[in-house]
Amino acid sequence: MSESANIEVFFTEKFKTLLQSTPENETVLVSYNGVLSQEQVAKLETEVETKIVEAGVPKGPLKKIFFISVETLQNMLIHGNKDAEGKQHNFFILRKNGVKTQITSANLVETKNITGLEKQMTTINEFEDAAALKQYYMGHLENNQLSEKGGAGLGFITIAMKSGNKLSYEFNKINENTSLFLLTS
Repeated sequence: MSESANIEVFFTEKFKTLLQSTPENETVLVSYNGVLSQEQVAKLETEVETKIVEAGVPKGPLKKIFFISVETLQNMLIHGNKDAEGKQHNFFILRKNGVKTQITSANLVETKNITGLEKQMTTINEFEDAAALKQYYMGHLENNQLSEKGGAGLGFITIAMKSGNKLSYEFNKINENTSLFLLTS
C-alpha cells in the first residue's frame, strides 16, 4: 500500500471514529473528509452557511461560526502539508449542541513542526483575557513575521479570539515524517 493510501486510511478511520462518537444530544451539521481545493472550500463554506441558517442560529453567533469555519478551511488549504504523492488529506466537522457549536478539523503536518505548533497553541491558550489576546494579535500583526507559506500565524489567534474558547488540539503520528493535526474550536 502506498504512503498516500496509508495516510488516507488513517484519516478516514479518525474521521469515522469522531463522527461515531458524536453524543446523541449533538447534531453534525457539516462533515467532509477528503482533499481540499479552493473549489471544495467554497462549496463547504456555502454548506456551512446554509446549515447554520437552517439550524436557526442567531445572526451574531452565525457570523462567528461562519468566520471560524472559513478561517479553519483556509488554514487547512494553505498550510496543510501534502503527502509524498502531492495529496493534501483533510477533514472538517461542524457540530451543534443546543446553542453551542464545535468545529473539528484535521490536516497533515510535518512531524518536525509539532513542537513549534504546540508552543504556538500553548501561548494562545494561556491568555485568560480577551483584550490581552487581542493585544497579542496586534503585536503579532505589527511584527509581520511570515512563514514559508506566507502566513503570519494569525489564523489560530483569530480563531481563539472569535470563538472565545481555548483551542483543543492533538497530534497523531502517522509515520516518521508525517502526523495528523486535529484542532477543535
